[in-house]
Amino acid sequence: MKAVTADPSGGLHYSEIPAPALPEGGALLRVTAVGICGSDLVKLGHSPAGTVLGHEVAGVITETAPGFTRFSPGDRVTTAHHIPCGQCVYCSGGNESQCRQFRETNLVPGGWAETIAVSGAHLNAVAFAIPDDMEDAVASLTEPLGCCVRAIRRSEVKPGEKIAVIGLGPVGMMLAALYRHAGAEVFVLDRIAKRMEEAAAWYGALPLPAEPSGLSEAARSATGGFGFDQVVLAAGAGPTLTLALDLVRRGGKVHLFSGTPEGELTRFDLNAIYKREVTLFSTYSSSPRDLAVAFDLIATRKIACENLISKRLPLSRVEEGIRAIRSGDAYKVVLEPGRS
Repeated sequence: MKAVTADPSGGLHYSEIPAPALPEGGALLRVTAVGICGSDLVKLGHSPAGTVLGHEVAGVITETAPGFTRFSPGDRVTTAHHIPCGQCVYCSGGNESQCRQFRETNLVPGGWAETIAVSGAHLNAVAFAIPDDMEDAVASLTEPLGCCVRAIRRSEVKPGEKIAVIGLGPVGMMLAALYRHAGAEVFVLDRIAKRMEEAAAWYGALPLPAEPSGLSEAARSATGGFGFDQVVLAAGAGPTLTLALDLVRRGGKVHLFSGTPEGELTRFDLNAIYKREVTLFSTYSSSPRDLAVAFDLIATRKIACENLISKRLPLSRVEEGIRAIRSGDAYKVVLEPGRS
């Protein structure tokens, strides 16, 4: 079968690889849509030769193992790639993404392929049947939206709170939409003015001035001089942490939803947190319950995600999609292996 494999130098190769075997108790899925995630880009240049990336997947079940009954061949399904055990100290404490099983489970060989093997555990815990009125490409957004749903839940946002979202990639836009859905007043900041305009048009967010000279004044004016109740970093978590600490109110929260390259250190004033009683916390990845909420939000059209799909490309043109994301010309690029 055809797949896109990575090499340690960051190169990508569209080539023939062996198809996965039918997993015991699971199924084979013909991939019809798979997103390019920012985390995929981070892994480029840091993955062993032959790695198949991609985890925002939708497709059609082609074969099931004996005894597996939840889905049948021909069913359209979207599935996530990690599953927590639900019993360890991390899962019991609400930190499912830190669970050892969560980190060790995956789709085989990875979503940037024509066919993947999906375990029965995945299909029972983090997979959803796609309704007839939902496109596969839209269904593939369940996984990133599930990560954002978990972030909103962990933030304990209250209706009427003033939230600033910094960074309007696809997850930043999803966060803005979800905070608005939760009843918050949402302000957005991005270096690309058009993205702030689209966040306003699509989700009712309020753009902040991108120029540093006007940003602090606009933040004070918008919050009665206090600062934002929460500031969410959806991009550039290292360089923008100081900015977030400047914008958040005393007793407020700074939410990290973005990391830095491995080994890169960030300098910040600890007193800006300690003396102002600011809560600094993070959210990493999703959980089964948040994926279920996300899928329902998409299916019921309570959160509009289809606007975020900027390009749909054949699997063979993955590098074109990556360039579009890196240049800022695209939010989400969805690869469709069946597209010519």
